[in-house]
Amino acid sequence: MAKRIVLGLLVLAAVTGVLGAQEGSSPGAKMAASLDAFPLAKGIIWSDNDEDDSMFALASNFEYLLFPHFTVGGVMDMYFGKASDIDIFYFGLAAHGRWYPLSSGLDKLFLDAGLGFNVFSLDGETGSKKGGFAGMTISLKAGYKLMFGSHFFVEPSMAFVYAKTPSRVSVPTPLGWQPGLNIGAAF
Repeated sequence: MAKRIVLGLLVLAAVTGVLGAQEGSSPGAKMAASLDAFPLAKGIIWSDNDEDDSMFALASNFEYLLFPHFTVGGVMDMYFGKASDIDIFYFGLAAHGRWYPLSSGLDKLFLDAGLGFNVFSLDGETGSKKGGFAGMTISLKAGYKLMFGSHFFVEPSMAFVYAKTPSRVSVPTPLGWQPGLNIGAAF
């Protein structure tokens, strides 16, 4: 039931943006905030593989237009649930810089680089002997921010993320090639 509600909310967010479609981006928009639909879907799909596995994955993004063509911001990933009846928790936080070569605002093609850290725990333990870890993350991303109306946007992207991963359990974390579909608002 919870899966249907979450998917319904994502569809509603996308439809709301499409229904309010107008030309151009928000004039004077200095900030944007969004949620990535792919980690959420990844958690739902992973949870359907086994009765003993469940995961809720959330990835949020914030950016601020620092100079024309350039933004700074951050990404926060938080995954929690159970793997074979063992509590799992993943947290990642990264600072990002974006360059918009085709626009002086917050739309169109972008190139993104990020640097941060991540933590993974099994049953509350982050030590490597217990199966957890703490480490650095590095990412490179390219994508396109497509504005619907003056505030709403959809942002398909592809990123390569280098980070530590769990060694004792097979839990999907942001590592390697990662597709993205951010849905959000510029203000």
